[in-house]
Amino acid sequence: MVLPPHAADWMKRAEIDYIGPFVKAWAAFNGWYRHASGEIHERAMLEYIKCKPNAVRRGILPLLDNDNLTMLALTLRQAIYDLHQSLDAIHLEVAHKGVNERISLRAVCIRPKHLQLEQMERNGQEFKAERIQGGAIKITVTSLRNSQVKFEHIQTQYDPSEVYTLRSFENLSERQRTTLRQFYDDCNPRPMCDLVHGGGPELTIATIQFQCSAEDLLSGLIETIYSMRNALLHGEVEPDIQILACYEPAYRIVMKFLDCI
Repeated sequence: MVLPPHAADWMKRAEIDYIGPFVKAWAAFNGWYRHASGEIHERAMLEYIKCKPNAVRRGILPLLDNDNLTMLALTLRQAIYDLHQSLDAIHLEVAHKGVNERISLRAVCIRPKHLQLEQMERNGQEFKAERIQGGAIKITVTSLRNSQVKFEHIQTQYDPSEVYTLRSFENLSERQRTTLRQFYDDCNPRPMCDLVHGGGPELTIATIQFQCSAEDLLSGLIETIYSMRNALLHGEVEPDIQILACYEPAYRIVMKFLDCI
């Protein structure tokens, strides 16, 4: 049988990567958090691991403490370092609702928002962003004095750069433009956090000083490895040796999660 080049490349790498062990480890982890969380939606399950009292939080957070120099702590932090370095060396992307996002601990959404209705009153104006029928977002600026609509725009998905280039946006006063920018930026359903240079407390991860809390790092690991899992299962991963190498430290981290259960 003659395999097409893509399939032949996969076959050559079948015994030298961690894809299989990673998938099996995540399947076990997935089975645990589905049962432990009692939730029915995947997003709620992930938030359970990140934010609610559970065995993984109890086991992992102490291992991220700078004063913890046990072998368990050092091996976990080495795996995190290796994951960060391997992701930094490549440009692994996933598509999230039509927008490409790089998988990286330098830009990870650890606190996704559910944008339904956001509004704010300032300087006699009401600023509002709301989901309307069909899932589009409607942004308005309305005078509180006379109910005059000074700005209105509808977009299919959150894209502030589109809003800020509109002629109607330029027609607002400078103060109104500044306030609308601040308001709509805060509506971002996927705000990105830099765990490496984010300006938070220092965490020693092997030879790197991450700048984030232990809680945020755990959340970032959950989101990052979950994105890697999705990229793999959705066929977005190419059989490139550097990309496949990322799954080895990811596997080691998931196994540390499982050790806590």
